[in-house]
Amino acid sequence: MEGLIRKKQLKELLLESGLVDPKKLEIFAAKSKGNVAQLLMFVLKKNVIERQKLLEIVLKGWNAKAVDLSQISIDPDVLKLVPEALQKRHTLLPFMKEEGILLVAMPDPRDLFVADDIQLRTGFQVKSYFAFPDDILAAARRATGGDEKGAKEERESSGSGLGRGPSAIELAAEEFEDEEEIEAEDTASQSEVASEALEKALEAVRDQDMGALGEGIEVAKGDEKADITEVDTAAPEVEKIINIIILAAMREKASDIHIEPFEDPKGKRSKVIVRLRVDGMLRDAKYIKIPWPFRNAIIAKIKIMTKSMNITERRIPQSGRIQVMAKGNPVEFRCEVVPTAYGESCVMRVLDRRSVQVDINSMGFLPDTLEKLLGLLKGIGGKKNFGLVLVCGPTGSGKSTTLYGCLNHINRPDIKILTAENPVEYNLDGIIQVPVNPDLKLSGDKVFDFSAALRSFLRLDPDVIMVGEIRDKETAHIAMEAAMTGHLVFSTLHTNDAPSTIARITEMKIPAYLVASTTKAILAQRLARRLCSECKVESDPKPDEIAVFKEHDVPIPKGTKFYRGKGCDACKGGGFKGRCGIHELLVMDDNIRTLCLKEVAADPLRKAAVASGMRTLIQDGLMKVIQGMTTVKEVLGGAEQKEEDEPKTDAKKKEEEKKEEEKK
Repeated sequence: MEGLIRKKQLKELLLESGLVDPKKLEIFAAKSKGNVAQLLMFVLKKNVIERQKLLEIVLKGWNAKAVDLSQISIDPDVLKLVPEALQKRHTLLPFMKEEGILLVAMPDPRDLFVADDIQLRTGFQVKSYFAFPDDILAAARRATGGDEKGAKEERESSGSGLGRGPSAIELAAEEFEDEEEIEAEDTASQSEVASEALEKALEAVRDQDMGALGEGIEVAKGDEKADITEVDTAAPEVEKIINIIILAAMREKASDIHIEPFEDPKGKRSKVIVRLRVDGMLRDAKYIKIPWPFRNAIIAKIKIMTKSMNITERRIPQSGRIQVMAKGNPVEFRCEVVPTAYGESCVMRVLDRRSVQVDINSMGFLPDTLEKLLGLLKGIGGKKNFGLVLVCGPTGSGKSTTLYGCLNHINRPDIKILTAENPVEYNLDGIIQVPVNPDLKLSGDKVFDFSAALRSFLRLDPDVIMVGEIRDKETAHIAMEAAMTGHLVFSTLHTNDAPSTIARITEMKIPAYLVASTTKAILAQRLARRLCSECKVESDPKPDEIAVFKEHDVPIPKGTKFYRGKGCDACKGGGFKGRCGIHELLVMDDNIRTLCLKEVAADPLRKAAVASGMRTLIQDGLMKVIQGMTTVKEVLGGAEQKEEDEPKTDAKKKEEEKKEEEKK
């Protein structure tokens, strides 16, 4: 990430220039508390360095460009693009927009956290320019209706701030002007007190000693008492770290964020690792560095953001949700925090409603499979289409997305659709979605789980019911009963393929006749990484790849070219970008129903289903290899193998055995 390459702090640049007395600079730095705009103001107020010389130092040290705001007429509509509170907080000013780019003046153009914040709020790419804080304040006054005289006075005295009311920069400058010269040792002691207060706050988060913050810790500049949320978790460093983690996840289109502490007993290599799951694969976000002392502060802040987790409890797992705004759209994160040997670890599932694909026609089904699936969804309403449709596969295989696609396809005003989910991941208009909560006690020993929700649904006159997951006998039995009484029921199961789903249901002690008579279809699916469209190139099929097609009875059309990804900037060098579905649709017919009553083992059912026209998962995947969507290795699950490994078929194994014999 280009913007995260470290550039020197303003204090370092001033020290290296040799134009500022180090003791005075310590005074200014202590008063500014790390705020670049305030430090610039202090240096200018005391005439320590000439304005032009200071500008040269900053531009050269940060490799930045400056803007002369006095020569620019700022459009008020451009000014309104960025919230006034954000402008005041960071002393920045949007002054021009051009072809999707917003030009912003700020005292610290290195700050990509602020630039990313503006980009998410406005939708514009941000180009940052350097300007002195007083120039920004003066330009803001002119743009919001101040006269030239007022602007001139403001430039000389730092005016009255962005928008209405004084900014933090102005108040700090006035306070500095009114005070007498402070001795270096006094400043050092104040800085030490502030440092000690922050350290105590961090220690309290680490050690769960909330009482340490009660009466003993005070903010260094006054008598105001501070609690842990104000002293520690709301500290700029913590907020910036969390912001950059979230921004990185959204930029990479990650599905999950993993924050994991690992402690070295010697304290030399203790670190907090941030990993992102992108296209099903975990990647180290090495460009995100979390200081070890802030590991618990980060988790504490996340807990506070959920508004439901207990910040003082670090011994048990906790769950919660966070919602943030991105370009005017809400993005939710489902958070799970669990205690580990080295502190708490957090996983945040990204629930971006904009990224969910609810158009079933765009989910990567092969045409004949899609036609069969849509045929199952016809004639709903008036209790004419009923039965049980199951989607199966491991966690993270897109089962929920497929169910949402089915519901979205049949959603219309004359059909009532109810869903029971834990939790509700995405909202669909016109569908009543109920979040079940097994922790919520009902009368007696009953809890509000899937079975309780299903019982309630049957009294609400639905046409279609969706149950997030069938986990037990009771839920399975009620779902079957609902399917028998004129309802179309959708649900999921964690099984490997479609035929084994029937065996799994019967293991729940559901009678075979009930399974055979109510089940309409079972859809098994997986997700394979999709080849990057920007860098995929043709390649001739390898002998072992051809052997895979022969082994699974999938013919390769003459002249077919396979593809591989070279790696490019668009796919971060991986050769893959996005994922595609691999499907196996078992439609129940009379032959399979008859077999269910006699034999529920997976193998006989699979043979009967294939004879009835079912395409297996691997066959479906190989068809998508022919279409140039993915690779043989991905279809066979080779994504977890080392990059140099090749899929091993029986032919490949025999070839290797032959070579071994020749060596002997």
